[in-house]
Order: sequence, then structure tokens, then C-alpha cells
Amino acid sequence: MSLLATISTAAVASYALLSSVHKSAQALYALQSDAPLPPYDPVDADALHSVDVIVPCFNEDPRTLAACLKSIASQDYPGRLQVYVVDDGSANVGAVAAVHASYAYDPRFTFILLPSNVGKRKAQIAAIRRSFGDLVLNVDSDTEIDSDVVSKLVRKMQDPAVGAAMGQLKASNRNDSWLTRLID
Repeated sequence: MSLLATISTAAVASYALLSSVHKSAQALYALQSDAPLPPYDPVDADALHSVDVIVPCFNEDPRTLAACLKSIASQDYPGRLQVYVVDDGSANVGAVAAVHASYAYDPRFTFILLPSNVGKRKAQIAAIRRSFGDLVLNVDSDTEIDSDVVSKLVRKMQDPAVGAAMGQLKASNRNDSWLTRLID
């Protein structure tokens, strides 16, 4: 066995071991709540938390971005929902222009075009500076969310003991290989 093959085998084995340890630590230390969600309180949509959804994107495929925005636009949440799509200086602004145009007349959507690439965190900050919602939800531009995600997260946030909430991510390629199954 060559030195390169030995090192490669050791690297894969180390990664598998570290991934397993990481997953075990997550399971041990994560506070998971499987308690049923409380009903909305109050039922009046105007009294519900307002939610700002922030979607930073950089050189995203137009179909992927369109699927993401469609999933956000399809939320069943009865309260106020505002979406900030931040293009982080993409080279393909022309390619995604049709996606932006399809939501241009939806008052829930605001598009922020940064002149140059400043990174995901600064793109998120650009949106947060414009936002005024009670709650902020960050969604990656290559993510599709179920239609009840905002409703479920807001209901969790009604508990005064909860300071943050997140959904469970399920990778679309989670069954493609042993590596994606291990990570998931």
C-alpha cells in the first residue's frame, strides 16, 4: 500500500469517526422538544409576530432561487411576512432578473442588490438593517421550506422560555452516498 493510499484511508476513517462523535454530541446536548405546538394565541393575524425572512444569495442558479422564493411565498402563516432577498454582488444578476421580476409586485418581497461580494454574513446584515419584524428567519437561497415552517417557528417562539428556534434540515441528496447518509 502506498503512502498516499494509507493517508487517504486514514483521512476517511478520521472523518467518519469525527462525524460520528459530532452526531452523538448533538444528540446528547440538543434540547429537543417534541411537545405539541400550542395554538396561535391570539388568533387575530394583526396581533401575531411579524416575521422577516432573509435570503442571501450569490451566483445562485435561477431555478434554485425560484424554488426557494416560491416555497417562502407559499407560507400558510396568517401574520405579516416580509422577505428580503439580498444579492451579494453576483455575476449572474441578469440570469436571475426574471426570478426577481416575478416577485417585484408582491409587497412582501424586497430585493437588495449589493454592488460587490461582501460575504454571506454582511449580506444578512444588510437585510437586518432594513428589517423591522419581531422575528427574523434566515433561509439559504438553495433551500426550500415546507409551507408551515414559519407558522411552526412562530408558535415555538410564543413560549417566553424560548430564545431561538430552528427547523430540521433534510438534505435533498441525503441518500445519494454513504457520506451524505453519515453527515445527515
